[in-house]
Amino acid sequence: MIPQFEPWLGEEEVLAVAEVLRSNWITEGEKTRQWERSIAQLCGVKHAMPAPNGTLALYLALKAIGVDKGDEVIVPDFTFIATANSVVMAGATPVLVDVDVRTFNMDHEKLEEAITPRTKAIMPVHIYGQPADMDAIGDIARRRGISIIEDAAQGIGVSFRGKPVGSFGLAGCLSFFADKTITTGEGGMILTDDDELAERCRILRNQGRPERGPYVHPHIGFNFRTTDVQSAIGLAQLAKLDSIITRKRRNAELYRTLLGDVEGVEFPCVEVRGFNVPFRVNVLVKDPETLMHYLEREGIGARRFFCPLHVQPCYRTYAMNGDFPSATAAYERGLSLPSAATLTETEIELVCRKVRLFFEHCRP
Repeated sequence: MIPQFEPWLGEEEVLAVAEVLRSNWITEGEKTRQWERSIAQLCGVKHAMPAPNGTLALYLALKAIGVDKGDEVIVPDFTFIATANSVVMAGATPVLVDVDVRTFNMDHEKLEEAITPRTKAIMPVHIYGQPADMDAIGDIARRRGISIIEDAAQGIGVSFRGKPVGSFGLAGCLSFFADKTITTGEGGMILTDDDELAERCRILRNQGRPERGPYVHPHIGFNFRTTDVQSAIGLAQLAKLDSIITRKRRNAELYRTLLGDVEGVEFPCVEVRGFNVPFRVNVLVKDPETLMHYLEREGIGARRFFCPLHVQPCYRTYAMNGDFPSATAAYERGLSLPSAATLTETEIELVCRKVRLFFEHCRP
């Protein structure tokens, strides 16, 4: 079986966890402070604050800028559902906009049309490890006086015009779920250069107090802390981030080379102004469902694209007046092939051979 994805874990992570367990300090401590500093340096920001997962990182960032009932937050229709969920959790209304048909990222023209007096924030998503157009989105946000909270859950190592994603907005949020470029199992991170916002996030995530210890809580907050066990895994993963990125980009290029001449297979456009780190290796085909099941029968994991928010049963009422042809087209044609950094060239060649056979013999 060639899985659609698996993390690259090894003895380094085992030793890092063992060190924490032997220290007898397993909640947040020095490992977590080291993890914060390392991510802040990597992403070029002053502050990095951990959260239990990427969804809660987005939620904390939204609450820290004052998002509440009656506010609107603009999100792309084509994204993992957690983007919109974080907005609803914060008490606000997600306003869905279509995406660029080439890159699947937020369409800045649709974004401008969606702004109302109630718009509190814009939440671009760097989908599938490809940077959103932060020139256009940033210009709109500045002109309209609206905060940007970047959903960079799939974006560690990704940059736009040489600047790391997650560092453009008032805040940016990373995820370290098991299928991300580097993982802590579960986990997230809030990034910001704003000292006041960072302090509000720290207070909110720590039961409404700035420091651990005293049982005096000036604010109502939450327990959104993580552990030194997770941070130790993250630091071990971070040490091989460059190797993971190199392998993932090599994998994507090999797929393009081996499938580039197959009639019926198209690869999405790559943002030339950015440095992408393929979160998935994606292809566009006429019938992704049939191809997915064919590959699964051959022992190869594949997965359909994210289902657009406007057709999610729980979000249909948020899209009553919307028009989302690009998000719909992406979902109707998109399939993610195996994309783990652990893949060998032989495995990728096998996947491509099976895809080629499908289009030569099995296609209806």
